[in-house]
Parts: sequence; C-alpha cells; structure tokens
Amino acid sequence: MRTVVETVGRVATTADAAQYLMAIIDVAKGIDASMTERARIAADRDKEVARINAASQGLQDYLDRVFGERRELHRGFLARLDRAIEDRDPETVQACVAGIVEVMKHSPLNDIAELRSIWADPRAVIEI
Repeated sequence: MRTVVETVGRVATTADAAQYLMAIIDVAKGIDASMTERARIAADRDKEVARINAASQGLQDYLDRVFGERRELHRGFLARLDRAIEDRDPETVQACVAGIVEVMKHSPLNDIAELRSIWADPRAVIEI
C-alpha cells in the first residue's frame, strides 16, 4: 500500500519519503566524516606543535650554551615563534624562522652538515 502525503505544491509518496531519508542519512554521514577528518587534522596539528616545541627547547638549550651573549636574541625569536604558532599566524612564523636562520648563518651551526656526515661515517674517529 502506498501512502500519499501532500507537501508544498506536490504530492509525496512513501518512495519519496525513503529518498528524503536517504538524502538526510548521506548528509549526516558526510558531516560525520568531515568531523572525523577535522579531529584527525587537529590531532596531527597538536602532535606537530608538540614536536616543534620539543625541537625549539632543544635548540634554545644549545644556543644558550653556545651563544651566551646572544641568549636574549634567541629567546626573543623563539618566544615570538611560539606566540605565532599559538595565534596561527603563518607570516610571523615565517619571519621568525627566517630570523633564526639568519642568526644561525653566522654561527658554529654552519658546520653542522659536515659534522653530520662525519658522525654518520662508521670509519670516522671523533675525539672529544
């Protein structure tokens, strides 16, 4: 038995109602998938931010030891970088990273690539 219901300007059947229900279910599934993807993206972002924070702390410790006189400069860059990450301000993040890189161009870190290659060579003898 078909049920007929009059809607705005048209008569809807049970088959129409089933199609409407399927359309609603499809939209709900899409919303659920979007929310799941957003949660995954947020979790990935949080993981990467934690990784950046750990790397920043390690870099800050190193720079504090190597460049005692430049400590405040490094801390200022890294504090601004942290704020820019929290504020989700990509332009300031880029500027801070560029500033840090510029400072490091004039530092013992220039030789880090050479140090990495020596460290990776199993035949290398490193005296400390």
